[in-house]
Amino acid sequence: MNLNDRTATLYTDAGPFNSITLSQAGLGVARLLSLPLTNSANPRASLQHYANTFVYLSSFLVTQQQIFESLQTATGTKEADWKMEKASIVDKDKELREQFGQGNFMAGAGLTFLWYMGEGRGGNYEAKAKQDREVLGLKEEKLDEIVKKAVAGGSKADVFGRQ
Repeated sequence: MNLNDRTATLYTDAGPFNSITLSQAGLGVARLLSLPLTNSANPRASLQHYANTFVYLSSFLVTQQQIFESLQTATGTKEADWKMEKASIVDKDKELREQFGQGNFMAGAGLTFLWYMGEGRGGNYEAKAKQDREVLGLKEEKLDEIVKKAVAGGSKADVFGRQ
């Protein structure tokens, strides 16, 4: 989704995926590193629990459609104000793999996004994120508030942060 050009590509076979703001990521890492080495009252709330495993940080579970609707609200636009493209992750995957094979290494980032957004491909880790939010004292953020701030900030970047 590109705010400046008012263009958006929505993948028809995408599913919900977890996403995080930079401030939430920083806070989560700081709180993780502040955990005690061990905690007999709550073993999960310890660095020992996270040794050699993942921490699942997330601001919210979201879909592309929810992001797009939030962008419309924040910009006061309607879908008709946007140039919309519907695509398939499967088709786009094939295209990006060809580009990557031809030396376009930026296509690798696109492949990562596609994999992450694909239904059942691993981008939805909300059950684990809820547990880690609780341990780290993090709150689920509000998508509309985050998008409104980003739009008000006048960023020249698109929704995924590319210039």
